Amino acid sequence: MKKTVFLLLCAISLKAQTIKSSGTYFIGGVKDKDWSNINGDDFTSAKFKSYSGTSYVIIEVTKDATVNFKANSRLKAGELEFKLIDEQDNEYFRCKTTKACELTKEVRLVKNQKYKLLMKGEDARGTYQANWEIIN
Repeated sequence: MKKTVFLLLCAISLKAQTIKSSGTYFIGGVKDKDWSNINGDDFTSAKFKSYSGTSYVIIEVTKDATVNFKANSRLKAGELEFKLIDEQDNEYFRCKTTKACELTKEVRLVKNQKYKLLMKGEDARGTYQANWEIIN
């Protein structure tokens, strides 16, 4: 019984170490009012009243993995675009809107590669949320 519990805890620990994120980073010239955000290893979310510029979260995996991304945004004003790119600027998905955008996408991420989940706003007022999880 103790061995089974130990193996289960090891498996959970390995899964938790497979994907990580860091950020939010802002690219110069960002303007925002009442910006608030929260991030974790498997999500990012933000609320903003007047956001113009580009910010991003870095996502990395410790082994090759297929990752399911779910993202959505709701705007009351302005324009918002979010997309996932790798270090060579290859794009995996994009959603650009002035109202609402919902996206679910499976992406194969490669070990030791950094990916950026970019959020670009133009006088945007609203919310943004993205979650990701390894599916294999």
